[in-house]
Amino acid sequence: MAVEPLAGIAEVRAEWSRLAEQSGNPFATAEWCEAWLEHIGTGYRIRLYGDRDPDGTLLAIAPLAIAQGRYVRKARLLGFGPSNELGPIAAPGDDQAAAELLRQALRATRSEWDVFLGQYLPGEGWAAKLGGRLVARTASPVVRGPWPAWDEYLATRSSGFRQELRRKERRLESRGLHYRDVTEPSRLDGALDTLFDLHRARWREEASRWFAGQEPFQRAFSRIALERGWLRLRILELDGRAAAVYHGFRLGPGEWSHQFGRDPAYDELSVGLLLTAHAVRRAFEEGAAEFHLGPGGQPYKFRFATDDPGLETIGIASGVRGWASLFAERRRSR
Repeated sequence: MAVEPLAGIAEVRAEWSRLAEQSGNPFATAEWCEAWLEHIGTGYRIRLYGDRDPDGTLLAIAPLAIAQGRYVRKARLLGFGPSNELGPIAAPGDDQAAAELLRQALRATRSEWDVFLGQYLPGEGWAAKLGGRLVARTASPVVRGPWPAWDEYLATRSSGFRQELRRKERRLESRGLHYRDVTEPSRLDGALDTLFDLHRARWREEASRWFAGQEPFQRAFSRIALERGWLRLRILELDGRAAAVYHGFRLGPGEWSHQFGRDPAYDELSVGLLLTAHAVRRAFEEGAAEFHLGPGGQPYKFRFATDDPGLETIGIASGVRGWASLFAERRRSR
């Protein structure tokens, strides 16, 4: 392994984009990381490490963000917080080498941090790979495909679930049930206004801690994602107005559900469930090979999912302050 420090995203942008595209993870793209640095990660020192093969081709990138807190110096993975999945950036099949690169990057920066918290690493076994401790394991339900027809996929679900979806859609047809995709730049801001309004209406004070609290960042990346053809913004309308909004991304073979907003006035009509079904159906109609339902073990996700590879959060610490910070994080996760 030829591990080397990288000067910055701009210096390896073409190679970074190639690896992100191969990984199929929108949260690994240079565009996502740059928007994060501008709107969320101010004050973080960025440390990037790469692994090259003998001919100089970049095989993987380990992106770290390090901050000096009030008491503890913390190292995280670049993009932590709003990302659905993080980790070293590499093509499928290079997972083992990518994990070793991250281990080497952490070793190279060891004097700069007291605790490392690696959130939402895909799969399992990361504690052994990095020489750390498992802090938390999170569900990450996925619908594996491709499915040439919606009915073929539905046939793999329970008969009760199939009947429920069809019954609820028929019930809402009399109220003007309509699905609309936002694909024009002129309609983006209005659709995002609706998404944030519904998200705040649903979560109230808690909304500021999550998606709505990252509004400038989410708007900035959504504009870029629309330009790149990655954005999937779908609206369910009832009674002539938006009842729910789906916000996700398509990169390579997969679509990634990122956020929903729904009007609490329609909760009894299961508009969130119906819009999820619509998003999954449209993804496979567009040729997606998998649909990522997002981190978390909410029961509705497992009604759709065919697999759950899971996500791990890993901690590494040294010194009294580092161990105290890691202990507190493990307690919060529990």
